[in-house]
Amino acid sequence: MADLFLVLSKTIWTFLKPETWVVIAVFAALLCVWRGWRKSALGLLAVLLVGLMSLAIWPLGSLMIRPLEARFPVAPPLPIPPAAILVLGGAEQANTTQMHNLPATGPAGERFMEAITLARRFPEAAVVFTGGTGWFLEGSMSGAEVAQRIFSDAGIDKERMILEGRSRTTWQNAVMTLPLMDRTGDGPVLLLTSAYHMPRSVGVFCAAKWNNLVAWPVDHRDGGVLQNWGWRLAENLETLNIAAKEWVGILAYKMTGRAAPYTQSGGAINCTPPQD
Repeated sequence: MADLFLVLSKTIWTFLKPETWVVIAVFAALLCVWRGWRKSALGLLAVLLVGLMSLAIWPLGSLMIRPLEARFPVAPPLPIPPAAILVLGGAEQANTTQMHNLPATGPAGERFMEAITLARRFPEAAVVFTGGTGWFLEGSMSGAEVAQRIFSDAGIDKERMILEGRSRTTWQNAVMTLPLMDRTGDGPVLLLTSAYHMPRSVGVFCAAKWNNLVAWPVDHRDGGVLQNWGWRLAENLETLNIAAKEWVGILAYKMTGRAAPYTQSGGAINCTPPQD
């Protein structure tokens, strides 16, 4: 069932991605030309051109991602030291690491940078990573293997690490990592992921019956609407993809019962118990 959810989510999202609709519009215009519907083809191409030019200049993605990233404060105060620093996978590039035998990260590499900083700031805290691979290929390197190399290279003792390398979705991150937390103390757990991904992650972890979480968002993508004006088609389209994926993901997880309500006080999370 978990693999089915993964396949369905990836398939559905492929067709919902804003960039996919660009391809669909071009294909529809070509189809109209082939059928001799010249006016329809020109109309589609005109709409596509205006849409792409508007997106290149106007940062729609920044407007959509802003409420997600603004949900939780950055580096909230901690009344007591954390028991664990929990890093969600997604920043690592396992295929590149496997190919070149050198740990590689993507645009969300700030997750690892902040985790290493926090590990040095709180030397007694466990350093937890959860993330396998989003693919079904046997023999693929897992995100946990990349994380272990990154943490080891940063001088973090292997005995402090708790690595979960089988999960493929945020739900699996939460469910598969929870049983491993017996090795940590009773203090708060810093949940470290990209700021835009934090609202969905918190809801999912609450649904998986986690508690004593503190949201620790990093990797902000919204640099301000005015600052993002200009000719930035590729960047704006990527931000729009990210924002759309998160909003769709929040809705999908709520509809499938994999996200629970919660309240917050600063970064501290209070998961609302599910109603029987």
